[in-house]
Amino acid sequence: MQYTDLARLQGSMPLHKIIECCDDYGSGVLDDAVHLNIEAANSAAVSEVHLYCRGLYTIPFSPVPDEIMYLTTELTKVHLYLRRIGEEVPESITALHKRLLEQLKGITANTFRIDSGSDPVAVDQGPRVSKTTQRFGQGFTGELLDN
Repeated sequence: MQYTDLARLQGSMPLHKIIECCDDYGSGVLDDAVHLNIEAANSAAVSEVHLYCRGLYTIPFSPVPDEIMYLTTELTKVHLYLRRIGEEVPESITALHKRLLEQLKGITANTFRIDSGSDPVAVDQGPRVSKTTQRFGQGFTGELLDN
């Protein structure tokens, strides 16, 4: 798995829940089919992280910052729950997904900065500065003009 591993995922959700979310054949064990489903959920999570970090950081991350490990692990958890189409997703998972997406949007908006370490792209770019542009000409007061 990329940016996370099974042990880290087990720190986020119990093994029986991981198996329950991935066990399409009802075996109840951590078999190859379960591992493939975990890998698919992790790939979706990594793609989502890359989507928000592209252009701001060198991807794939190496070494992987702690923030990326956390985001990827939690997004993998969300994707495991979301793959169970016939079941209702718990509200806590929906809220978690919303919170993670806000953090990812914060990366893009530069309000949530990942420790870039020695990442040459992030170090060279530094924080982005948004320029304000004047929308109306100088002297515009916002009042209506009399004819």
